[in-house]
Amino acid sequence: MFANVLRLVAFPLVLLLIWTIARFLLGVSGVPYAPRGNAMFSIASVVIISGLYYGALSKKIAGLGWGGTALTGYVIGLAAQILVFTATVLTYASGNEGTSYFTHWDALNVTEGTVMPMADALKSRAFGLAIGPIFPLLAALIGRLLSPLVPAPKA
Repeated sequence: MFANVLRLVAFPLVLLLIWTIARFLLGVSGVPYAPRGNAMFSIASVVIISGLYYGALSKKIAGLGWGGTALTGYVIGLAAQILVFTATVLTYASGNEGTSYFTHWDALNVTEGTVMPMADALKSRAFGLAIGPIFPLLAALIGRLLSPLVPAPKA
C-alpha cells in the first residue's frame, strides 16, 4: 500500500520541493515577507489542496481504501514538514536567518521582529513534524468524501 501511495503522491511531492526552493530563494534574494512574498509560494496552500485532490483520487485512481487515503494525506503533510525543517536548518547554516521566510518571526509564530535562536526555531519545527501532517490527512479524508464527484477513469 505504501508504494501505491508514493506513486500516487509523486507529483505533489515534486511541487512541494519546487515551492520550498522558490520560497527559500525569495527570502534570501530580498523579497519582503509581507504583504505578498509569503503568499507567492505558500507551502500550506499546496499541502491542503494536494491533500484534497489526491484524497479524492485515491480510490478511483490508486484503488486505495480509507487507510490508504489517510496515508496519502499524511505523506504529503510529512514531506512538507520535512522540507520546512530542512530549509530552516539550511537557513541557519548559511547565515541567512535574518532574511529567510523559514525563520521570519511570523512563520515561527513569535513576537514581531524577533530573531529566534536556531535551537528554539528547530524545536518549533520539530513540533510541526508531529502536528503538521494532521491537516493534510484531514484534507485527504474530506477529498475522499468528495470522490463521487471525480469521474471514473476510462477503461
